[in-house]
Amino acid sequence: MISPVYDIPPHAHNAIVGRFLGFQALAPSLSTIESNGHRDAAARLSQSLCWLTNEMLDDPDSVQTLGEFLRNLVSRLNDEVRSISDASRSAVQPALEELGVLVAAYVMAPYDPLVKLTDAAARTAADYYQTFDAEVPDELWQSTFPRFSFVNGQIGLSFASTIHVKLWTEFVIDDYPTTQVTVKIPPRWLDQETIAALPRSLLHEYVAHVPQGPHSGRRLHPDPSDMFAEGWMDYIAHRIFKAILERAGPSLELGDCLAPTWITLHEEAAERFFSARCALADGDRTAAARHEGAAAARQLHDLLRRLTPTKDNADEYLYRLSLGLNVSQLGNVARARFAANVRLSLQRASRSDALIAPLLEWATGRMSLKAFFESIIDH
Repeated sequence: MISPVYDIPPHAHNAIVGRFLGFQALAPSLSTIESNGHRDAAARLSQSLCWLTNEMLDDPDSVQTLGEFLRNLVSRLNDEVRSISDASRSAVQPALEELGVLVAAYVMAPYDPLVKLTDAAARTAADYYQTFDAEVPDELWQSTFPRFSFVNGQIGLSFASTIHVKLWTEFVIDDYPTTQVTVKIPPRWLDQETIAALPRSLLHEYVAHVPQGPHSGRRLHPDPSDMFAEGWMDYIAHRIFKAILERAGPSLELGDCLAPTWITLHEEAAERFFSARCALADGDRTAAARHEGAAAARQLHDLLRRLTPTKDNADEYLYRLSLGLNVSQLGNVARARFAANVRLSLQRASRSDALIAPLLEWATGRMSLKAFFESIIDH
């Protein structure tokens, strides 16, 4: 893959790494610390992490190395808890010790957490498409690159303002098939919720958008109100992420990047992310399409679990069908029509045979995937 474009200056990068490592150590322990009666100590610790990293953001001319900043961060957080009660200090000390271990390991083998996560999401998507015979040209994967940038102000996802990141995919028309995935981070607002939801957010881009076909000629990015790309395929990304957290499926790439102590946090954040994407909201013209598309994919998944020929491998059939449609020669309008007709067929008993009959023909090898798509789209 093409090297990432990194538009984040050193002082902001230091703050981002400080937040990632700090929350990685502290977040899994905060609820336990609070439940044991030390809510103020937990709040002080997380707030201090934010204050200290914000100091770095306010000093763009800083000459501190990343290692110096991280070691100083650990030292100052330990100083912050010296004035609290002995019981509270004992409660938070294991988390601070964990941070010290993380920082020491990071200084010995530094990496960029944003780049690491994004690369793992890309490799995971590629593994799934290859495993389920959805052909994506190697040059497309090789020419896809992420672009990282930062903003000082507060930003959030359009459907979940508490997740402070912006992500989108662009097809670079002048140099097909180059694809750019933009990740915009506001370091001052990089919190536990955002970090926990980031792998799931990235997976949506690399599963739903980056491999999208057709792969000959100019590619057109789907509209934000496209029920297949933004609803149906997000359901697929969600199922893949659940498999990742369970250490199941054909790829361990993204799972290997996630801290074991954060699995529950990632799972909870992913559920909130998906629920927010599927929710109907006034003032959001794309909400209905996302809702309907995800519902269509979920209902088809349920049908595959019930039908005798497919129930034992329902996930595999769903992946083969969905990933295959996403890379097919069909355009965005045809894909959206497929999703709409599946939804309609599963809502109305009078139309169910129009879906089930060709679905069984395909699942039992008597109909090609292309012919199956065409039969549903044309009905």
